[in-house]
Amino acid sequence: MNQPIAARGAEKQTSTFSSRATHWLQHHQREAKASFGRLAQSPLSTLMTVLVMTISLTLPLGLGKLLDDASSAASGWDGEARLSIYLKEETPAEVQASVLARAQALPGIRSARIISSDGALEEFKQQSGYGPALDQLGYNPLPAVLEVFPKNNASSSEMTALRDQLAQWPEVALAEVDIAWVQRLQSMLELGQRLLWAVGGALLLGGLLVVGNTIRLVLTDTTGATDVSGIASLNGASGVTAMSREVLLEMAIQYQGVTLDNTEAITWGKTLANGNRTLVLAVDNNFAANDDINNNFAPDDDNS
Repeated sequence: MNQPIAARGAEKQTSTFSSRATHWLQHHQREAKASFGRLAQSPLSTLMTVLVMTISLTLPLGLGKLLDDASSAASGWDGEARLSIYLKEETPAEVQASVLARAQALPGIRSARIISSDGALEEFKQQSGYGPALDQLGYNPLPAVLEVFPKNNASSSEMTALRDQLAQWPEVALAEVDIAWVQRLQSMLELGQRLLWAVGGALLLGGLLVVGNTIRLVLTDTTGATDVSGIASLNGASGVTAMSREVLLEMAIQYQGVTLDNTEAITWGKTLANGNRTLVLAVDNNFAANDDINNNFAPDDDNS
């Protein structure tokens, strides 16, 4: 005669950190293996997805590196930006030395030097190649030049103000500074930074649309699997066979013209005329106030 089974309540099962970590690792290993298997089944689609993600990551990085290099180069050029202060003709050497000392004492000046009229002529001969023709003049038409180098962090407005200040000195005939190219380059770099953020954001969004929010319908089969209902804990259990899994349908965020939403439920739908069943996926609108939620989606019948 069968003995009655004594009733017992729920029991609390405890597990160690090591066992939880082992199960976590095993679970992710199985999922990774299954994911790579699905990728191998559709190599062309996988390749296109990898290319899209690669471009989405490398293009903004490449543009950022290009802008950084251009900014560094502009900073270096800005450090060598100079003001050319042309002194009046026949300015004596002692007056030139006095002008140099006064310029070096100004705030915002990194360094300054005097190029004498003879030195300017020799430099012009070397750079222009017109030395013999200049020798035929019989005199030196070039004035002495005071070259002023502002500090490396000087802005274009500060350089312009410095030029205007030096132009008022009685010994100065003309003061010039070429900063238009610096202003144009800085404007282009700022525009490039904005474009970088826009392109990076667009590519990131495109990458998320390609790989994000994928819904998979998986068929499981318990045939041959181990019945674990009588096993108190699978920790350390041996001879356990898992049920089989087969991916029936994989739907990206855009599937057959439908934008998938927050799918949380599945149920059988109506039976078609040929006897096949349909599946209906239902979504949670998360208390959305609008009516743009796709509340259900029924895959078309494929006669299978």
